[in-house]
Order: sequence, then C-alpha cells, then structure tokens
Amino acid sequence: MSFSEHVTGLRAAWVWTGPGRLLPGATVMVADGRVVEVSRRPVSGRQVRDLGDGLLLPGLVNAHTHLELSGLAGLARPQGDFVDWLLELVATRPRQDPAAAAAATERAARQASATGTVLVGDVTNTGRARGSLAAAGLSAVLFFEALGPAMAEPPEPFVGWQDGRLEQSAIAAHSPYSVPAWRIAALKQRAGQGPFAIHLAESVAEMEFIAGRGDEGRRLGEFLLVRGVRRDELDLRKRRPLAHLMALGVVDNNTLLVHGVQLTPAEAEQVAASGASLCLCPRSNLGLTGSLAPVRRLLAAGANLALGTDSLASTDDLSLFNEMSALAAALPRLEPEAIFTMATLGGARALGLEDHFGRIQPGASARLAFVPLAAASPGEVLAAALEPAAAGQGRAVD
Repeated sequence: MSFSEHVTGLRAAWVWTGPGRLLPGATVMVADGRVVEVSRRPVSGRQVRDLGDGLLLPGLVNAHTHLELSGLAGLARPQGDFVDWLLELVATRPRQDPAAAAAATERAARQASATGTVLVGDVTNTGRARGSLAAAGLSAVLFFEALGPAMAEPPEPFVGWQDGRLEQSAIAAHSPYSVPAWRIAALKQRAGQGPFAIHLAESVAEMEFIAGRGDEGRRLGEFLLVRGVRRDELDLRKRRPLAHLMALGVVDNNTLLVHGVQLTPAEAEQVAASGASLCLCPRSNLGLTGSLAPVRRLLAAGANLALGTDSLASTDDLSLFNEMSALAAALPRLEPEAIFTMATLGGARALGLEDHFGRIQPGASARLAFVPLAAASPGEVLAAALEPAAAGQGRAVD
C-alpha cells in the first residue's frame, strides 16, 4: 500500500471498527486527524504505535450530558425520587460559586475527553461550557434548551469545524411537561433539518402529570406551578408524552428523545417507526427512577439507540466506558456489540454526524479509544471490555 509521508499508524491486538467488524491485529492508518485506511496486514516503512493487548475502537459519543451542571456533583444525589431530586437541584444550583462552577465544568470536560469521548451532545441554558469543550478538544453539538413558555429563543443553528474539532449549535425543548405545545412545535420548526432534542418519559411523575392523575403527578404539578408552568396552559394533545409529541408532528429522524424509561412495548415500536433516536442514560435512569427504557424491544424494532451520561448531578462521572459497563450489568443478556454501537455509531447517528464519528473508516475522525485487555478469544473481547475493571481503564488515543 502507498501512503504519503505524514501518515502514521495505531495497532492493537483487537480493533473494532464498527458493528460486525472485530479485527485481530489490525492497524489503523491516520493522517491530519482522519482515518486513512484500516490494514489487516503488517505495515512497514511507517511510524506505527503498538498499543498492545487490548481493544481499539472509535472515539465514544456521549449523546446527552449537561456540562454546566458539573458543579453540582455530589450535591443532588439521586435517591429514587424524581421530584425530590428536582427540588434539590433547583435549590442548590443558584448557590453555586460561579468560579467554582466554571472550574468544575472544565474538569468534567477533561475527564470526558481523557476517558475516550470525542463528541458530546451537551444541553445548555447558557453556553458557558463552550470554552471548556474547546480546551478539552471535544467536538460538541450544543443543544440550547428552552424551558417553559418564556419567549427567550435559542441562537440560530450553526455548524463549524476548526482543526478537526466540530462545534454545532442545535435546539432542544426541555420536556412535554414543561414546555407548551405551541413552543415545542415552533422550536422543532426552527431546528429545521438539524438535530432537535427533548427529554421524554423519564419518570412516573411525568407520566402521571401528563395523564392528569396520581400522587407523583400532583407533586410534579406543584413543583412546576411554583415556576410558572400550568398544566392547563401546556395544551396537552394526548395523555402520554410520546403520543403528545407525535400529535405535534415533532418526532422524526432528526429528533433525539432522551431517557424513554416509561415507554411501553407499543411505544417502542412507534419510536422505531418514526426514525427518531433514543438516548439512554443508564446510571442516571437507574438512580432517579430505578428503571430503564425497554432496550431489547427498541433494538428488536430497529430503533437507533445512543448512550449518554446525563450530568454529574445524577451520575458519578462522565466516563462513557463506565456507562456501558453499567448497562451491561443491568441487562446481562444484551449483546455487548449492541452496547458498543450505542456508544459510538448510535450516538453519532443521533446527532446527525455518522459520516464523521462513530466508526473507524476512511475519512472519519482519528480520535479513537482504547481498553487494555488480557488475551481473549474473539467471542470474549467485547464482553471483557465491558467488565468494570476493564471499562475503568478505558481511555482516549490520539
């Protein structure tokens, strides 16, 4: 094979380039921040860095986090009561020291980058994490989130690349229970063909509030009323959040639904048929609600699933390797490759960036991730990389 002078290589005992392709002893040739070729034969005459025993894979995609909440780490611990956690969150956030919050955001961005994440979908109300993301070398889709009926609008969507790093502005609505129908529809229209994110079916409280019944729904309603959100002003079209969004016409292949814990099997089929993506945040979901979305049903229906960490207000760290390990522990019969796909290609697809991230292929980002592993057979490699001890060593490779 013939390469230009500035091409170098990364070799590992195992290279997972994407779904269905686990290669022994392969070398990934890179140049100018992009993959040039994946070689299954020894490469000579080039500088090749041998990573040794372990798994080399695409850089990870954290499709849903809230970096600007990083200063709340350990202060609003999830205890299985969603409304209590919301109360603690809104009480604690205004008391943060701005300088300490900024420093926490910088540390969180560096941690995400060091543990193999290359692209994030970051939900923001202020845009203050932009500098931290840039300093950590993370590509980012910044979802400016609308809350309530206020007229303050997110900035116009944009996409820009600099030195191989992407920064993209996108639009999010917080949830069906906090944003009026007219505004959700308007925000989706403004997003155009770009990604549009919204939290959905995260808790029993949300489901009961939308349905207009139940003690948890009443508690959530009281929380919202204090903050100027009245149920009768939301113009709820249906009694379940997914049906409400479907009635508004805002669920399509550019829509990123987040959480989906309370989805029924039939709703899982609807999500798949719509072309929308769903982002799971396993540790946050389990901590706040004790449950997960119907993952197997969603996969069987053909839905695109992504993974996110949510914020440090509801999870211990921003390592997507640890998130994958937690999902594997919670659903031990789930195929390991399905989990790796969620954390790579699934996330890239959910953010509309699968041509650049999520696979090791010519033209894709050369920022990769690596998990050290003892010798393993082909059928054991991916599962071994999800074991907590291995996942805890997952790191970035540039």
